[in-house]
Amino acid sequence: GTMQVEFRYLSKVTGNRKFAEKAVKIIDLLEEAAQEHLRVGDHATFHGLFPLFIRNQQAKISFRDSKLSLGAMGDSFYEYLLKVWLQGGKTEPKYRHMYDRSMDGMHKLLVHQSKYSRVTFLADMGSDGTLDRKMDHLACFMGGNLALGAYTHPDGIESESAQRDLRVGKALAYTCYQMYARTKTGIAPEFVRFMGNDNQDMVKAPNAPFYLLRPETVETMFVLFQLTGDEVYREWGWEIFTSIEQYCRTDIAYASIDDVGSNQPRQDDRMESFFLAETLKYLYLLMDPETEVDILKKHVFNTEAHPLRMLHKV
Repeated sequence: GTMQVEFRYLSKVTGNRKFAEKAVKIIDLLEEAAQEHLRVGDHATFHGLFPLFIRNQQAKISFRDSKLSLGAMGDSFYEYLLKVWLQGGKTEPKYRHMYDRSMDGMHKLLVHQSKYSRVTFLADMGSDGTLDRKMDHLACFMGGNLALGAYTHPDGIESESAQRDLRVGKALAYTCYQMYARTKTGIAPEFVRFMGNDNQDMVKAPNAPFYLLRPETVETMFVLFQLTGDEVYREWGWEIFTSIEQYCRTDIAYASIDDVGSNQPRQDDRMESFFLAETLKYLYLLMDPETEVDILKKHVFNTEAHPLRMLHKV
């Protein structure tokens, strides 16, 4: 579900519509499956969200009982529901409706607040409805995505649902900043767990203490700064950058680290391509005073941070 922005752009520059048609067909089939489940009463349990896995039997897609998540394997699908609508000049309301419906489901099922420090987080939900109080770093894109959806809401930024999304988007941005600020290195782990008690939260999981140079938090900082002009997002971004410089920089590049909770984390011989394509790019755009103030009105950033100009007609 995450190739539509690129394939639609490819159709635009080549003049061949087959790329856009094939990519968009995937979303259309998922929506048909969602509507079919609504008719029989099954999809109500998802509240507009889409499970991570589907069945494809006899050329017909159907949902299977599966995990709901805005983290790994689910994140960019929801990102693209909004961005496909924006890319097309807001002329295809179906994709905006799918996005808004899924965000309603997210608020209902997955948005929660910790007991100890009252920070907002996105949980996962198992196929049996069990809540997993775990938030992936990958899900930190949602703070910026919610804000972008709020500022482009068809009913305006002052509408109730836009204000709800903006409020939660800012709260998630703060949570993701705290994922960095509360560690010894000032760098966030792969995911954290929120304990359901009154004396601790945002616990670094023992099986995921590492940092892979991920970009999602600084992506949200960039988007929120562009939309709100609030300098706090630059300040948070600078703190994150200085921590990366201190612990991840090598003589020739940057490296992942094995434990963000250690005073002396070990550097791994590994630098993901998304560090250059996304993490550093978003930090640069966040800090550069010459970044276009309306860059988000002219471009849609794909899920790997490549800016593509709006098409307005697909």
